[in-house]
Amino acid sequence: MAMSLADLLLPLFLLVFLTRSRSQCPTNPSAIVNDTQVLLSLRDRLGIKVWNETANPRAWRGVEWSSDNQVEGLALSRFNLSGVFPATWAELPSLARLDLSQNGLSSLEVPCKNTQLNLLNLSSNSLQEFPGNLSSLESLESLDLSGNFLTVAGLPKFSLTLRSLNLSINNLTGSFSIGGNLGLEALELSDNGLSGSIPETFGEMTNLTRLDISYNRFTGDLPDIWSKNLELRYMGISNNSLQGGLPPSLRRLRKLSDLRAAYNSLSGPLELEDGDFASIEVLNLGLNWFSGTIPATLGGLRNLKILVLTGNRFSGTIPGELSKLSHLQLLVLTGNRFSGAIPPELGNCSNIRGIRLDSNYLTGTIPGELSKLSHLQQLVLSSNDIGGELPSGLSNCTVLVVLWLGKNKFSGNLPESFGDLSRLLILELSSNDLVGSIPAMLQNMSALQFLILENNRFSGSIPDWLPRLTNLRAMDFSVNRFSGEMPESIGRLFANVQLYNKSKRHMMIQTGGLVYNGFAFPTFIDFSFNQLTGSIPAAIGDLYKLQVLDLRHNQLTGPIPESLGKARNLSKVWLAGNRLNGSIPSSVADLSFLTIFDVSNNSLVGRIPDSPQLSSMDAALFAGNQLCGLPLTNTCSSTAMPPHKLRTEGQGGSEQDQREVITLVSVAIFVAAFFNAFFWTYFAANHRAHSHAGNQISSSSTMLLPSFLPSSS
Repeated sequence: MAMSLADLLLPLFLLVFLTRSRSQCPTNPSAIVNDTQVLLSLRDRLGIKVWNETANPRAWRGVEWSSDNQVEGLALSRFNLSGVFPATWAELPSLARLDLSQNGLSSLEVPCKNTQLNLLNLSSNSLQEFPGNLSSLESLESLDLSGNFLTVAGLPKFSLTLRSLNLSINNLTGSFSIGGNLGLEALELSDNGLSGSIPETFGEMTNLTRLDISYNRFTGDLPDIWSKNLELRYMGISNNSLQGGLPPSLRRLRKLSDLRAAYNSLSGPLELEDGDFASIEVLNLGLNWFSGTIPATLGGLRNLKILVLTGNRFSGTIPGELSKLSHLQLLVLTGNRFSGAIPPELGNCSNIRGIRLDSNYLTGTIPGELSKLSHLQQLVLSSNDIGGELPSGLSNCTVLVVLWLGKNKFSGNLPESFGDLSRLLILELSSNDLVGSIPAMLQNMSALQFLILENNRFSGSIPDWLPRLTNLRAMDFSVNRFSGEMPESIGRLFANVQLYNKSKRHMMIQTGGLVYNGFAFPTFIDFSFNQLTGSIPAAIGDLYKLQVLDLRHNQLTGPIPESLGKARNLSKVWLAGNRLNGSIPSSVADLSFLTIFDVSNNSLVGRIPDSPQLSSMDAALFAGNQLCGLPLTNTCSSTAMPPHKLRTEGQGGSEQDQREVITLVSVAIFVAAFFNAFFWTYFAANHRAHSHAGNQISSSSTMLLPSFLPSSS
């Protein structure tokens, strides 16, 4: 029988097809017969230098051996790997864990069949697409591809064994499709550019315990699709553009313990029925458009530990029913429209560590019951209309770290008992009606870093014991009635503090069991707008670490001390509106980091020292004197002032660091910068501008300031 053309071509077609099919599955050298040879091959192909330090593979860093001499794990994170990771790894018959995170890999070769691997970590590499053949990893349970450059929002088909998938911090855009991977227990998609509505298929993932889609561009109403997600414990949807309210199917999830929905456009009243959020521990609804009153049923959330409602439009009084939250550790109601008094029942929240009620319309006084809160570490009540005297009983809160009461109507004296707050880092009492002198007992506040008393009616002299506050890095006594001369002891300030350094902005400090973001704020002294007399002490030159000095609008006399030039880290100096005389000392030209030197409206004479910093400043900073030389337009005679001496090499701080010192024009700038960079408890920045005023709320499960809970995820 004659063969047709099709019969002749079929074998050839099958040969080509099978060859191509095999080429999609990387092959491995058949000569490799044991784990040691596999490791040697990987070492040679990838150039793993640390494995050359010893000839014994059992001592190689990152190789995890079992008791029967089988490699069961490779932990090669930060091994400086690049290019393609070869399929040789699959020749390790017992390999269950492969961690290749934080390298520079562009791809991973995956064989067509692998039944051992259950954990694969490729996070923080340079992958631009999913590795091929991932579905062939038949036992894979955990796959981490976060921190890469993946762009395709649709998922490939994975093995049915996959339980955890992390695709956060990639470049995924458009609408998202879960594909056939409905068996996942954890799905991380945060920090991408995903858009459109939340996929309804999420509601079909009955095994889901953790879902994080925060920091994306999802829009539309938060859908009512969650009735089948009975195992869901964590949901992160913050930093999107979601609208509507909290749907009933979400509120009724009995295992949901952590809901992060900040930075959206959710609106309407906060609806809570009996039985809603039965297991909720963290409820973060900050920076949305919720309105109305807080329902009394909120007090029924008996497991609640963290409640963040900041930056909404809630109004009415703060319900006393919150005192029923016996496990509550953090209450943040900042930036709403609450009125009335602080409920004294909050004193029954015996486990509370942080209370933030700032930027509302609260009145009345600070309830004495708050003095019973022995675990309280943060009390922020600023920008309200709270008055009365400062309760001395707050000294019973001995672990208090932040006391921020500025912009209220407090009156009377500063209680001496505050000196017992030995762990206090921040005392902020600006813009009140406080009077009297600064109690000497405050010198016992050994941890204090920020002492802000601006815009009150304090009087008396500047205390000479301030250097005993060895951790102090900033003091603002401006706009008060302090009088007398500045003490010589001022030259001993800041001896133990670190200079502002941008690279150390997020240094961590452990204080009182909490982890704080130790933002290295510029060291500064602000005594402006007082009634200080006498001369500027020569000891000011001993403040080598001083970066900002503001003495304007006092009654200071005499010359500017020559020693000022020794304070080499000064960035900004305001001496305007005093009665200073003589000439500007030539040593000022040594201040190479100086960006502002305001001596206007004094009685200074002579030549302005020659320096690039001074000559480039605004001429108005030197007006109202009898000065000459740049930046002024009037020229000097050659005898007006001796020429400036040459600067000694090696003096002063790092120029790169010092040019990062930020401008401190007023305490308002201080408050804004400090709140955003140092203080925001639960809030993360740098993702999306929001139309609300207020600070940003973190979707992270660990808080920098303060870290009240280890992790709620």
